[in-house]
Amino acid sequence: MDKKQKKILFISGGVLTTGVIATTILLIRRRNKRKRGLLPPSGSDTSPSNFLTTNNNLLPTNFRNWNGGNTYLPNAPRGIRNNNPGNLIYTNIKWNGKLSKEQNKDRRFEMFIAPVYGVRAMIKDLKHDIEKGKSTVPQLIEEYAPRFENNTDNYINTVCKDLRVSKTAKLLPTKNTLRLLVLSMTKVETGGNYVSNDLFEQAYAII
Repeated sequence: MDKKQKKILFISGGVLTTGVIATTILLIRRRNKRKRGLLPPSGSDTSPSNFLTTNNNLLPTNFRNWNGGNTYLPNAPRGIRNNNPGNLIYTNIKWNGKLSKEQNKDRRFEMFIAPVYGVRAMIKDLKHDIEKGKSTVPQLIEEYAPRFENNTDNYINTVCKDLRVSKTAKLLPTKNTLRLLVLSMTKVETGGNYVSNDLFEQAYAII
């Protein structure tokens, strides 16, 4: 093999290796996005319309929207139309009042049969996180609203201000702390003060 052939072989090998590495990185990133809820499961329809609002199935007859009616509110903020003001991502957790995958109109986030169940799920989620050691506002928010898709620093600052605590203050999962967290975080998630103290009390009573 002359020098020219060796050079061609060397360059070809380098290109092939680079291609393999690039493909591997792409697959790893895609897997990580799927784990974090950015992508739907493999084999599902990933077009934007189906990714966000997915089906036209009739809602259960006992479905109640934020206004007390039984229809879907397509023009409301996402967390409100889903009765999920904390914007909990869809998982296999069997939350009380959770709509089945077939009934859920949002492939990324949970949808609940009534607002009280969405607030209940958020309370339980926050309580669990605090009890497992995510006991400061930054620790809670960095897991709840990761930086790859949120302005996490602004989120943390807003919640600290609303709770009147520092970023290093240790939180306890008391009823009052959970109430303040829910009221503050749902305001960030939905852009409004949709969760009242009365609704929180109703949800807390059934956790």
